[in-house]
Amino acid sequence: MRQRYALPELLWLVLPLALVVAPHTARLPLWLSLVWAAIALWCLLRAARRLPLPPRWLRIAVTVGGLVAVFVQFGTIVGPRAGVALLVFLSAAKLLETEAPRDRSGLIFVGYFLLVAHFLEDQSLLSAAYMLLALLALTASLIASQMPQPKALWPKLRPAGLLLLQAIPLAVFLFILFPRLSGPLWSLQQESSARTGLSDEMRPGDFNRLILSEEIAFRASFDTRAIDPKQLYWRGPVLWDYDGRAWRTVQDVPYGGVVGQGIGQPVDYRVILEPHQQHWLFLLGLPEALPRLEADLRSDLVWLARAPVSQRLQYQVRAWLDYRYGPDLDHATWVRALDLPDAINPRARALAARWAGSGLSDAAIVEQALDHFRREPFVYTLQPPRLGEQAVDDFLFNSRRGFCEHYASAFVFLMRAAGIPARVVTGYQGGEYNAVGNYWIVRQRNAHAWAEVWLAGEGWRRVDPTAAVAPTRVELGVGAALPVAERPAALIDVETGWLAPVRLAWDLVNYRWNLWVLGYNDVRQREFLARLAPWLANLNAMLWLLGAGSTLFILGLAGFYLLREKRTKQDAAARLYARFCRKLARLGLERHGNEGPVAFARRAGAARPDLAETIGAITRLYVGLRYGRATAETLRVLRQSIRRFRPRKAAGNGQSGVT
Repeated sequence: MRQRYALPELLWLVLPLALVVAPHTARLPLWLSLVWAAIALWCLLRAARRLPLPPRWLRIAVTVGGLVAVFVQFGTIVGPRAGVALLVFLSAAKLLETEAPRDRSGLIFVGYFLLVAHFLEDQSLLSAAYMLLALLALTASLIASQMPQPKALWPKLRPAGLLLLQAIPLAVFLFILFPRLSGPLWSLQQESSARTGLSDEMRPGDFNRLILSEEIAFRASFDTRAIDPKQLYWRGPVLWDYDGRAWRTVQDVPYGGVVGQGIGQPVDYRVILEPHQQHWLFLLGLPEALPRLEADLRSDLVWLARAPVSQRLQYQVRAWLDYRYGPDLDHATWVRALDLPDAINPRARALAARWAGSGLSDAAIVEQALDHFRREPFVYTLQPPRLGEQAVDDFLFNSRRGFCEHYASAFVFLMRAAGIPARVVTGYQGGEYNAVGNYWIVRQRNAHAWAEVWLAGEGWRRVDPTAAVAPTRVELGVGAALPVAERPAALIDVETGWLAPVRLAWDLVNYRWNLWVLGYNDVRQREFLARLAPWLANLNAMLWLLGAGSTLFILGLAGFYLLREKRTKQDAAARLYARFCRKLARLGLERHGNEGPVAFARRAGAARPDLAETIGAITRLYVGLRYGRATAETLRVLRQSIRRFRPRKAAGNGQSGVT
């Protein structure tokens, strides 16, 4: 049976749906968000003015038109993005004919699905808190659809909140025990927009744009606090090939074959890597052993995932921060590490040739190049001038102003021109230490480029020419190395402002959320359960305990509610009867401790005949509720009778009356 909902009832449907749809609008086409808002406003206007439903043919035309528009926009109507867009549109189209209670319930359940779908895109703590609010609103809407008095707010929100609170123990139980999937949910590939970060090529101007980004690349924690920031060179892409303007890796680099030797004691560190839609995983030092991931290690110490990192990834590595590796070079690698384009940068070639012809060792030539950067008036700046066709010459002898990629590129060019194998390494250097949580926050503004040179008898050695010009870049971070006039205001505020402790505390909360909630994968689940009881780490044991525990919880909750309903009515009756006794006590009719309700009613009625009938009626209602079958109607009558019972003493004769 159809019924036309009034405006307050429709508000209980539209507003919770709007809360759920709102986070999706950032990833939906603008036209779809505008269509949803327009239809929702029109439906509210129709309810306010009691207008009739639009014609059936118009509703069908709108629905078909929306389906076609979604298909044209996405090229499909399935998949995460297109599927969510289709549901959002259909939720708006359904509002056009929401007349029956089942229509309203169906829309609310669509809202629940859209709420869950949001977590395919964003699982941050703020997003979870917002969706909890939307969940409360949807549940209150579901309750409102079954209740009268649509304007009343608290009678809907209170039971909705209680339901969510009661669901928390079961949710925690399921979270701990439900078997984790090793792959993405429903094997769906997560579609995410490109993020600011490192690229697989480097050209002048690439890195200075990253300093403006506060986006977190990853967080890392160590098994010790004694980590020198100068050791934090997080290795990413290694670039071998130069075309005169940009460094990139054109030819494939073989996998495996990493030969190295650690110096001192290795350290353990854990990385929580944010999705960056690229293949590389960041490494610090020479790994003793790598965790079992779908990833492979190249011979140039680049660790590559087999699929783009589209979800937050957690891994733990034991590695030496001081090490030597690659003591031998095969001929092909030797030739590649010396290759330069012909007929470019003649002045840089001549400078390198002088160093090579002076009889210095390769290690001494490296120091000679670093001394050159120290002696000459080079400037570390975010605002270097544009370089000409002979980019390295223009930088070394004319502008002398640049960011880390300028120094790394010029240094590697000089080394190759001097006959020393060299390559560019990009990644992140340093980070922000959070002393509260004992971990490092590495942001996109910590992106850095440095060089590696190969020396006989030593292997590949890291050389950072930027540190020769701006040593504070490595010791204190990029903000301290830049001229004051060039430091972004936001960077100064977050590093030195009064909000810095608050920001670090909030980041600690997010770190724990990522570590213990989002990072609770199948491996971590088995480790946690094994610590509780070794037999729990077995899949069959988890499933049995999950089924038995959930069944007992539901049965226990149902039994609790059945007993609580009766007890609540009885307790409410006792509270009302106590109020009735207090009213009689003010007339001098106090109930004795060993006196039952019926005996007290007889004594009070004998003492006050004018009140005997009322006292008897109220006592019979109470006794029926307390010792008989408790019903909501009887409880309501008792409450009203006691509220109307207002005895007062009659003037002059000491008798009392009832008003």
